[in-house]
Amino acid sequence: MKKSKDESVRDSTVRLQRAARERADDQARRIPWQRLYDVRNQYIDWQEFYLWARSILEVENGIPNWLVETLNARCPGFLETVGALSAKAAKTRPLPLRLEDWIDEHIFEFARKEGWFNAITYYAVRDPRYQRAEVCWSECVEKWKKVKPERYPTFEEWKEIAAQCDPTARLVPHERRAQASLNLVHPDRLSEAVSRYIDWEALVYWARPALERGRPLPEQVRQELNRRCPGFLEEDLTAVQDPQSGSAARLRLMTWIGNHFFQDAKNEGWFDAILIQKRIHPRSIREETVGCRTLGSVLKEIHGGGGCSAARSEPNWR
Repeated sequence: MKKSKDESVRDSTVRLQRAARERADDQARRIPWQRLYDVRNQYIDWQEFYLWARSILEVENGIPNWLVETLNARCPGFLETVGALSAKAAKTRPLPLRLEDWIDEHIFEFARKEGWFNAITYYAVRDPRYQRAEVCWSECVEKWKKVKPERYPTFEEWKEIAAQCDPTARLVPHERRAQASLNLVHPDRLSEAVSRYIDWEALVYWARPALERGRPLPEQVRQELNRRCPGFLEEDLTAVQDPQSGSAARLRLMTWIGNHFFQDAKNEGWFDAILIQKRIHPRSIREETVGCRTLGSVLKEIHGGGGCSAARSEPNWR
């Protein structure tokens, strides 16, 4: 059956999204997760500044005198660069976009040279703080073009406004429904829960080879699971007696952890927000690639410094 035009466009979009994700994940695996995490947050900081300035530049169709000092302080040399452009060159790319270019080229040029700038942008634009800032920019421009404010908000005031915006407002309907849970929890509480969830995933990745082989479990794994997840092995006993069930044991353990240690998030309706945010967290990406032989080594690798270049290996349970 011939695909409709809408289906073809949708399939093409999915392929592009998958390719972008694979490229970002590949770049993320080359560097320490903490460095990527910190630089991603720095990038969002700069995007907040850029979107605040952009909202004013677009409404004013130029640079107000009071904004010149701020731009000179935050982006030294930017105005001189813009001023040196020919009239034709200036029309080729609007002023607000040139500001974004300047930030990427001067603040994050090191990531471009090292080959992981795409990872920064991929994970940053999926962060709720970035999404709130983007919504705030759009709403401010729309409102201010109708009625200019007597005084534009300062950058700090604008960030407070952005913090109250709906991060899902600019998403397509099905993505908006999927991410609606982000509005049900304070960002700090969500961040803490995501960090705990990734810690639990580290335990599951460590135990996975033994779980997938089925019972009897190695003594080291049995003791660790009894200590950290008391009751799981007893509850899971019937399921794992089935020799075909080993491959599902990891999922059962992660489900058990969610039910026992994240009950508040489930009861309050924001457990999906944890799953959404952990997927774009640099630590979670590292978990999917590290090879380890002890629980201590997996935690050290996930929390530690160097990039993971080794292929996946299984623990030595003998």
